[in-house]
Amino acid sequence: MAGKRRFSILGDSISTFEGCNPTGFRVFYEGERCAATGVREARDTWWAQVVDALGGELLANGSFSGSMVEGAGFPAGDSAERVAALARDGQAPDAVLVFMGINDYGWGGADAQAAGRGNALPACLDVDALGEQREPGLAASDAVERFGAAYGSMLARLRTAYPQAEVWCCTLCPGRVVGRDGSTFAYRLRGVPFDAYNDAIRAAARAHGCRVADVRALGRDYEALDGTHPTARGMRQFAGLMLRAMEAADNAAGSALGGSSALGVVALPGVAALRAAAHDAPPSAERCSEPSCIGCPHAASTGGKWLLVCERGI
Repeated sequence: MAGKRRFSILGDSISTFEGCNPTGFRVFYEGERCAATGVREARDTWWAQVVDALGGELLANGSFSGSMVEGAGFPAGDSAERVAALARDGQAPDAVLVFMGINDYGWGGADAQAAGRGNALPACLDVDALGEQREPGLAASDAVERFGAAYGSMLARLRTAYPQAEVWCCTLCPGRVVGRDGSTFAYRLRGVPFDAYNDAIRAAARAHGCRVADVRALGRDYEALDGTHPTARGMRQFAGLMLRAMEAADNAAGSALGGSSALGVVALPGVAALRAAAHDAPPSAERCSEPSCIGCPHAASTGGKWLLVCERGI
């Protein structure tokens, strides 16, 4: 009898949990933050729920809080160390779930992260040589192009290290501040449209033979403590959206090949509830047409402690 498929996770703070990430990796979901979000156990995370629904088991979670895809070296997603962290005890993953890019959008590029002294700077950088610390402003004109190149390079590393693994790239999804009835997401934080980053993810995935779990295409928000980090309810919502997006992609691939879905969603008691959680996620709505959030009185924060929150109409 075949064993369970081994899944590894490559992400940022949203995908961390205390005790589940490699030693030395920064973790968001620990201590008081677990209490504040209600994400109290690993099984409450989006990735644990998705892996369970697919009848798999976690091999390794190589997520690092605050990390970007782009960067000069570790802990950027496009680094050998991050890819190596997806294996464990000599075992390679059968599948990798990639959910990264929100920090690239938030900072507007690796140079801005370095200038602003972000909390996940590449270890190879000489901080003293970076000059005076500066608050981030508008993103550079080539920010998305550089993000797409870094995302593609990251996928190339993954494909080389784990050629037999199925790699799923998840598009970025808007968060909504807990307790708010309407959308709170900042769609042009630094002047570059949020969905330009999702277009870059889709293009990189296609170019490197990876699959896309297009959560953004479902047009839903997940509940978040601060507009980015999911609450326990938000984790369920996002897991449900992820499962729906993977099933949609798998069904489309099966139809194109004249076959049937082979994703392997299992008939576990929690799967129906997970699908229902996707419907609990409220519809997304872009509430503002301003070219950027910089200098806008409705922006919660655009500096080094940025928040992806627009308070217009709240």
